[in-house]
Amino acid sequence: MEIIPGVHQIEGVTGSNVVLIVDSEMTLVDTGIAGNGEAIVSYIESIGKKPSDLKRILLTHFHYDHSGSAQELHEATGARIVTHRAETEVSMTGKMLLRKGNEGQDPPTWYKWVRGFGRKRILRTEYPDTEVHDVVEQGDTLPALGGIKIVHAPGHTPGSICPFLESPSVLFLGDSVLNNIDRLSRPLTWDAKNRSQLDVSLRSLRDLEAETACFGHGPALKTDVMTRIQKLTARPYDVPTWRIVMKNWKTLVRFQESTRRPGNWQGGPR
Repeated sequence: MEIIPGVHQIEGVTGSNVVLIVDSEMTLVDTGIAGNGEAIVSYIESIGKKPSDLKRILLTHFHYDHSGSAQELHEATGARIVTHRAETEVSMTGKMLLRKGNEGQDPPTWYKWVRGFGRKRILRTEYPDTEVHDVVEQGDTLPALGGIKIVHAPGHTPGSICPFLESPSVLFLGDSVLNNIDRLSRPLTWDAKNRSQLDVSLRSLRDLEAETACFGHGPALKTDVMTRIQKLTARPYDVPTWRIVMKNWKTLVRFQESTRRPGNWQGGPR
């Protein structure tokens, strides 16, 4: 599905949204969980491109629901995997690997109890080794359409980035902001220091002039983008986490269920 000319959201994937920037050298932003490689390659071919035209896989952060198919896509296309240095670790053999996991912080015991984690069997995810070929830092620019400027936005993870495609002006927010359709929100974050850091990062986006926003979860936004981001960032993320959970319980349950099946997050409770 073409969001705007040159920027496509790939449908039928599981996990996060996956966006393809189409140019002579193509860039993929995030990959969803493992197993999406075939759907992504099929989409590339459906728009008249070759898998080898994909030159880089840009990961907004290390979480598995965004990075799970990166290694299989690298092996299928030769595309280089790119992320912020803070999302990497060095293996025993000296290779630079993506950090592993799906959350940066274990939820508190009360949340696990309320969600019923202690009363049902939890399937353990096996995270694949994902080699990182290039790292980016604040202010770096990658070649794609008018250039992708890297904005370091720690908070959700230490190396979260919000890539900004300068022409056409598209801001990729990863999991730093979620689009619930009726409103934008910040990700559920247990640690108060991380919430404060995320606030600082999001306020740094206020001066950008994005006409389109792409999210890790939720549909792309093409109207009042900066107005809505500025409205969100005007409110400090200082509400107690338990209050956020109780107020948004149905939304949180639906969100977690949506990340386990093909399709994209379509907002809050129905």
